[in-house]
Amino acid sequence: MPRLPSHLRRHAYSIDPLLPLLLRSCRTLPSAINELRWLREHLLSSFPQSHAAQRLLRDRLHKLCLERSRGRPLQYILGDQPFGELLILCRKGVLIPRSAYPSPLPSINRAYTNILSVPARPETETWVTHLTTHVLQNTYINSQRAKDEPLRILDLCTGTGCISLLLYSLLHSQYPFLQILGVDISPTAIRLAQRNLTHNISNKLLPVSASTQIQFLQGDIFAEERAWQKSPYDIVVSNPPYVSPAGYNHTTTRSVRNYEPKLALVPNMEHDSDVVVGDAFYPHIVSLAEQMNASMIAVEVGDTEQARRIARMIGKRQLWRKLNVWGDGILDDGNSRMEAHHSGILPFTAHGTGEGRAVAAWQ
Repeated sequence: MPRLPSHLRRHAYSIDPLLPLLLRSCRTLPSAINELRWLREHLLSSFPQSHAAQRLLRDRLHKLCLERSRGRPLQYILGDQPFGELLILCRKGVLIPRSAYPSPLPSINRAYTNILSVPARPETETWVTHLTTHVLQNTYINSQRAKDEPLRILDLCTGTGCISLLLYSLLHSQYPFLQILGVDISPTAIRLAQRNLTHNISNKLLPVSASTQIQFLQGDIFAEERAWQKSPYDIVVSNPPYVSPAGYNHTTTRSVRNYEPKLALVPNMEHDSDVVVGDAFYPHIVSLAEQMNASMIAVEVGDTEQARRIARMIGKRQLWRKLNVWGDGILDDGNSRMEAHHSGILPFTAHGTGEGRAVAAWQ
């Protein structure tokens, strides 16, 4: 990582002596200023307004800035991350959700988007939100709703549970019999996902009905016996590990490598050695969706190149009638097209701008 220019460090210090510490991780002055504001807001919420308390606040703020300068993710320091209208608890050992806006505080989540740096990682919140519009327009799914039958969603590699919770938040008013199951191999992730469910209900960000309509279960999607697979599902979603070992070593930040679980980022190639290293989970996830006769599937990907590979893989299976790649900006201009391709028998169309972020298919 290149050294920061000395004039930038001096300018940061002239604004606030703590900013040079944050620059080590933030790398840009606007981001460092925002993070200092968020850290200060975080502490002010728990400190009384007295002179002695203010001195203690400054000492504590300095310690938090030191932690951040060593690469500890801001979400782990603050404890949570906005995701849609929800607040997702974040803990070491579980992948941090990537929201459409990287602000860690809901009260300022939209206020400073003009100076925020867009995260390099895919914006999970964006494609999940876009998926719900397709769910609401799906003829088969809505015919099931007309019969008062439950809409069942399976979320594989659920992590914090953010996708399951956001889907419920966006769909439950239209699908009163909605049932969502989140599965992850990590017991740490499942405990945190359950905490996030309880946390959002207690903060009235989700209705009480979510406690019985959302479940989280520890499980290995590659295991031969999967009790959860015995139930049918209408939609399968997943944000699986998709980073190659080389990509993990060369493109991820120090913060990600030191604090976020490699298990959630890099596929275990013991499962399948016949595909590109970062793509190992996708054929199996698609196969599971087909076995459960799911009518829709949506999976997150790392970039356009990977999106094309996954779209081609799905298109050659001949069981899906429609195939899309969703890119950056899909919510701002859902009709914009990057380009159209043909993958075997089934053509796929890419919408949005910039990098591919998710691949979706319909039966």
